[in-house]
Amino acid sequence: MLAELGTNAGLPAVAGPANRLAGLARKVLPTGMLAASRGGAILAQFAAQLAVGTLAGASGLGVLQLFTSWTCIAGEVLGLGLPTRAMRQVSVAYAAGQPDQIEQILRESRRRILRVWLWLLLLVAVPAAVLLRLQAAPDWTDYRWLLLAAGLVAPLFSLLRLYAESTKASGAALAAVTLESLTSPVLLLLACASCWLAGAPLASITLVTAFGLSLVITPLALRARLRQRLAQLPQVKLAAGAAAANPPAPRGDLLYLWGTSVLSIGFLQLPFVVMPLYVDTAEIGVFAVAHKLINVVTTLLLLLAAVFGPAFARSAAQRDHPALLGLLRRTQLISTAVFLPAALVLLALAGPIAELFGNDFGDLRLFLAILAAGHLVNAATGLSGVLLNMAGAASRELATLVIALAAALAGSAWVGPEYGAPGLAAVFSGSIALKNLASYALATHFLKPTSTQQ
Repeated sequence: MLAELGTNAGLPAVAGPANRLAGLARKVLPTGMLAASRGGAILAQFAAQLAVGTLAGASGLGVLQLFTSWTCIAGEVLGLGLPTRAMRQVSVAYAAGQPDQIEQILRESRRRILRVWLWLLLLVAVPAAVLLRLQAAPDWTDYRWLLLAAGLVAPLFSLLRLYAESTKASGAALAAVTLESLTSPVLLLLACASCWLAGAPLASITLVTAFGLSLVITPLALRARLRQRLAQLPQVKLAAGAAAANPPAPRGDLLYLWGTSVLSIGFLQLPFVVMPLYVDTAEIGVFAVAHKLINVVTTLLLLLAAVFGPAFARSAAQRDHPALLGLLRRTQLISTAVFLPAALVLLALAGPIAELFGNDFGDLRLFLAILAAGHLVNAATGLSGVLLNMAGAASRELATLVIALAAALAGSAWVGPEYGAPGLAAVFSGSIALKNLASYALATHFLKPTSTQQ
């Protein structure tokens, strides 16, 4: 499935059992390397959080989490659904040997993202100028400054997503996952090490700058890797009047993809939009550690999406519903098998982990237990939402997100003032379970008519 490594293994053809072992190695090695890359990213992200929490405290970690969350949300808004559509289109065009069509897809998507950002920048220019005049020295613990900075770097995140999804669709999932996962924590660790060696405090502006720099480096590196993949692709000449590889999209498809992308990232980052209304940055920092640790399933689903997303798209283009159902079942088995032991280990080690961060992180085990319940459902339902998006049923996925997001917002307004951070964690966990159950029900219903006829 991961042709980037499997086709370059260079193993000679050997008869008999040795040949079967060589074939098995070519299949297992790419997946193993991809999993190892993702595991390294998890360790790097945890190390970065530990370093930031140790040097800047729970408050500094809360500032970093808010800035990254708001940047991701703004970047998805600017992305207009184009990164998700690009994965679907590029995977089909790449399989058909049409690099020119891929370049055109990327060029048009990039122009639209930057054009929308420039228009929005003009709209907020006056309020930003007023903010600059009111406070000469920026205070990066002030939410207004964090919002302004997030808006400025948001298009970089949009381009990162565009090139990451396209690179995955070209079969270079290992490179895409590694770059988008490791660049940010590595730069944060370098910033922490520099401050520690210099004996200087780790200021919020340092954290903001390090993350912003990662959004410059990562898209450039992804674009370079994608160009290498396209250069290696033998181009298939289309006959006069022949259609491109990609079939026509359903009417309103891009709008649904956009809504789904924005609500997906908004749903994932919702705690860091709602929590500032009810709790301080220190409590947000403790919750952020639990959120990052328990998100091993989200990390896993990102890994699986890099592999199964293009496969969903190709099977959907061939209208092969039994194959889609089989792929969905595989994602359920893999994600559940990985999540359950990982969650149990995290709960068992919650005490020692909290001690590593300091006295401010005493509620870590409570947050981990609450979030684990919702993410268990997330793992058990597999990549239902990705299947719907890749199969041209993004409107159904959008409906699940709208319902779950509305439930989470209503629950937060009810629980937040009375129960604080633990109550909000329970609301977020319940909404995760609700959303994924709804996606799974719609995905199986979408596939049922064809699969039952086979």
